[in-house]
Amino acid sequence: MAFSPDGSYLAVGSHDNTIYVYSTSDWSLSGKCSAHNSYIMALDWCYGSEYIRSNCGAYELLFFKAPTWDQDASGRSNTTAT
Repeated sequence: MAFSPDGSYLAVGSHDNTIYVYSTSDWSLSGKCSAHNSYIMALDWCYGSEYIRSNCGAYELLFFKAPTWDQDASGRSNTTAT
């Protein structure tokens, strides 16, 4: 579980291979990140609250873009500091 740095979201990793993202303004479900093939082991946010980086039991490292919560296959490149 991790709050976004700007405090607007709470991401919760689950054993059903999904990350659930809640809006902290009213605690409604904002979306789901559903591309992992195993349970969520760890997750964190980028500094600007634009990406979630996550790792699962199958050792996949995936990136999801806010606020659509779609997987970004170029996430590693898009979140690397220049």
